Amino acid sequence: MDRKHTFGVILALLAAFFNGMVGILSVNLFQSGLSPEAVAFYKCVVALLIIVVLLAATGQIATLLTYVKTKWKALSVCSFFGFFMLYFFETASYETLNVAVVVFLLFGVSTLVTFFANALFERRNLVAQEWMSVLFAVLGLYLIFMENENIASSDNTGFVFAVLAGVGYGLFLVLNKKLNIGGGLVPVGGLLLFGVVYLFVPFSMSGFVGVESDVWLTLLLLALLPTIGGFWCTTKSLTILKSQTVQLVELSEPIFALMLGFIFLGQLVSPMQMLGGGCILGAILIHEVKLSTLKSLSKRKVATDSTR
Repeated sequence: MDRKHTFGVILALLAAFFNGMVGILSVNLFQSGLSPEAVAFYKCVVALLIIVVLLAATGQIATLLTYVKTKWKALSVCSFFGFFMLYFFETASYETLNVAVVVFLLFGVSTLVTFFANALFERRNLVAQEWMSVLFAVLGLYLIFMENENIASSDNTGFVFAVLAGVGYGLFLVLNKKLNIGGGLVPVGGLLLFGVVYLFVPFSMSGFVGVESDVWLTLLLLALLPTIGGFWCTTKSLTILKSQTVQLVELSEPIFALMLGFIFLGQLVSPMQMLGGGCILGAILIHEVKLSTLKSLSKRKVATDSTR
């Protein structure tokens, strides 16, 4: 694995770490009285303002405007799936479902969508290596969350919302790569601009709600870490790695959640959860180990044996 590829994997891991905070921070905002529509809209507004200030301070506002003017069609499509579908439906599902259930559904569905959408765009069938990778990924997610008592009593509406969020994120990963959105603050700012417009519609329909002073810190963290940090790392990693690889590496989000729960909350990790984490890591390895490399090693071994 070369340095560039390693850097892309590190970025995807950081995205998973940042995105792992969405559920906890969103639930805290719900408890303060904000609706899911308000949380999704406000965090994108705050994130967009932060990026505009940063770009203005570095003299890149003109670059942002030129980029939006040039890429507005691609941005509008990717933002619909990555900000409207993901953020609107994910945030809404947290209102009725346990965070772990949402993560399981979202990542399970987005993994399937990413692999199948890529194959569809490339007009090919999934190869055996990809089928095995998807199987191990979904199995790993299931093993991690199968012991959660809230899965059996999940709300049907929340279930549908989490699935739709997964569809949106999977398509975002594929289209972001196919439409060459790029990585960095300028592309994230462009995506957020359209995201704010999309999310304003459900926000205005639900009724305007103000933000109390005691929740601004939580809202700021939600805007900085998962919204800006998570999407910056994701879009940047997509300029280096395949969308399938980014998706699989970001499946480490529940592993990070388990680790943080053990470190800070003393929550023990069960053997099944450890096995699930192993399956997710196995899915990444299966996808990343090239079949051509294995064949080459096999041929070398045969050649070596024949010369003895």
